[in-house]
Amino acid sequence: MPLPRTRRAAAVGALALATLLTGATVANAAREDRPTAVTSAESDVQVTPAASRGQANKKPKATEPPAPTTSAPVDEQPPTTTTPAPTATPTAAPEPEPAPAPAPAPTPAPEPTAEPTAEPEPEPVAAGRGPAGNTVLWSDDFESGLDCGVWVHVQNHETAASSSLCPGWAAEGSPTRTTFPTIDGNRVARFELRQGDRSAGGERSELSPSSADKSATALTEGFEGWFQQRLMVDPSMQQEQNGRFYILTQWHTGISSPAITLGLSDANDLLLRVGMEGKSQVLVPAGEFQLGEWFDVNVHFVMSNDPATGGAEAWVDGVQRAGWQYGRTMMDSGSYLKIGQYRDSQAATGITYVDDVVLSTNR
Repeated sequence: MPLPRTRRAAAVGALALATLLTGATVANAAREDRPTAVTSAESDVQVTPAASRGQANKKPKATEPPAPTTSAPVDEQPPTTTTPAPTATPTAAPEPEPAPAPAPAPTPAPEPTAEPTAEPEPEPVAAGRGPAGNTVLWSDDFESGLDCGVWVHVQNHETAASSSLCPGWAAEGSPTRTTFPTIDGNRVARFELRQGDRSAGGERSELSPSSADKSATALTEGFEGWFQQRLMVDPSMQQEQNGRFYILTQWHTGISSPAITLGLSDANDLLLRVGMEGKSQVLVPAGEFQLGEWFDVNVHFVMSNDPATGGAEAWVDGVQRAGWQYGRTMMDSGSYLKIGQYRDSQAATGITYVDDVVLSTNR
């Protein structure tokens, strides 16, 4: 038996409601972006088969097709529009304030320039000049005459031995002071020796600052010093070829031969002899030694009675001409200097000149 129209309409409505509920569930799941289990909506409407149990063997009558189901439109959620966050406008970093320029350091006031200290004038050496930086024991440049305070003794043909210069030393042939225009100061000592001007065993014209009487300038054991002088032998000198001695300067002992001598050979070689038993060394050979020319002599010496301690060496015009030579330079308790001429007897007149004599502790 066909369902009554009212029941059929109710069934169709129930089916439509179930479909509507299912679609809403799916739509909600889609909106939530998660899977959702779809279940059939429960209904209190039972759908019965087309025929009753009594009519089960009957051929069912063709039923009308169900009316098309119109689902109520489902309100779709409008797509969510994501509003982009406003782009932050970059704010320009503030430029750093310029560091204040450092204040210039105050310019120090210039220190007052110290007034130059005037160097003290060196104290003049009495009656002469000596090498710098040493102790000058005595000296003479002969600008003030033959000073009796420097040259204590004279020995010439009028004196049998050393005698006081003052008075009575100005006899003919004695040492004198003279003018020599070609050298500093123009004043020099002049020594003239003639045949027969004998004194104490030889022909002499000499000056000495001390004697063997132990005066203040006598040199004693172990004394080391320098002796300097300028010399010239007059061109008129005619040395005899007799092998005899001709002494221009000597360091003499009290009772014996000279300990150190500077002299000429008979060939006019300039010689240095060290020690009373020593041999002479040629300082300037005759071919180089010029009569009438000035030359400077420096002698470094040590005074000693011991021949292994005493000795001397010499320079001529700044060039070392004689190396160190050991020798006994004392025979007693003192040695003393004599400048001038001392020789064996000769017929020729000998003239020599001396200037700038210095005895000092260093060169």
